[in-house]
Amino acid sequence: MNNNIQNSVPVIFNRNNKKFKSIKINDLYMKIAHEIAERVKETNLDFENALEINSKVINSGIKLKETKIIKNLYRTALNNPQEKKILNFKSDEEFLPIKNDSLNLVYSVLGLNTVNDLPGTFKQIFNSLKNNGLFIATFWGQGTLNPLTEALAHADEKILGGLYQRIFPFCDIKTLGSLLQRAGFSLPMADQEKIFKSYPNINYLLKDVRSFNENNTLITRSKKFTPRAIFEEAEIYLKDNYSDNEKFSIPFNIIFVTGWKN
Repeated sequence: MNNNIQNSVPVIFNRNNKKFKSIKINDLYMKIAHEIAERVKETNLDFENALEINSKVINSGIKLKETKIIKNLYRTALNNPQEKKILNFKSDEEFLPIKNDSLNLVYSVLGLNTVNDLPGTFKQIFNSLKNNGLFIATFWGQGTLNPLTEALAHADEKILGGLYQRIFPFCDIKTLGSLLQRAGFSLPMADQEKIFKSYPNINYLLKDVRSFNENNTLITRSKKFTPRAIFEEAEIYLKDNYSDNEKFSIPFNIIFVTGWKN
C-alpha cells in the first residue's frame, strides 16, 4: 500500500493488540449468523465461491452451508487458535490477499468492527467479487450497550473524578450505507435490528461481551488498571435505572449491510 495513503487513514484501533481469544458460541452470535444465512438464501441464487472474513467460530460457516446454495466456502482470520479446524488461510481484514473477480459471495459476522480503513476494506471486497457478486456483513450499531456505557461513565466520574472511554465507538448506519456506495456497490442497503438481553449482574454482562472477542482496542483507551469498585458502582447504576424483575436490560443494535457488484 502506498505510504501516503496508509498514513492518511485515522488509526482508531490498535490492531497489534487485537489478539484472538477463544470465542464461545452464544445465542446472539448464532442468531446473527442465522439471519445472514436467511438473507443469502432469499436471493434465490447459487454461489460457487464464498468467503467469510474474520471467521470466529465454525458454527457460523455451518449456518451458511446449511442453505445448500454455496459450493465452496473459504474462511479467513488473522488470529484464531482454531485456524487448523476452520480457516483456509490467515489474513488481516485490512489487507485481503484475494484475487480480483474471484468470489461470488463475501460475508462477515461481526468481523469488521475494529477495521481502521473500512472504506479500503470495502473496496477490496468489491474488487474481489465477480459480477453479480454479493457482499453482506453485520456491525454493532450506535446505541449498543448504551446502559453499560452510561453506568461506567457514572462510576468513573464518581470514583475516579473523570471519564474514560471504556467501550469502543459503534457504527452509524447512514455512514455504512454511504461507504458501500463509495466503494462501488450497487443497491447498497443498511438496516438495523435491536435485540435486548437481560442480565442478573454486571459480571454476566461483561462475560457475554467478552465472548464476542470485542475487547477495547482503542488507541486512546486508558492503560490503567480498573478498580473493582468501578464495576460495583456501575452495577448499582444499572439496577437503579434499567432493572426489570431484578435483572437489567441491555440493547444490542445489529446493523446489516448488503451490496451487489454489477
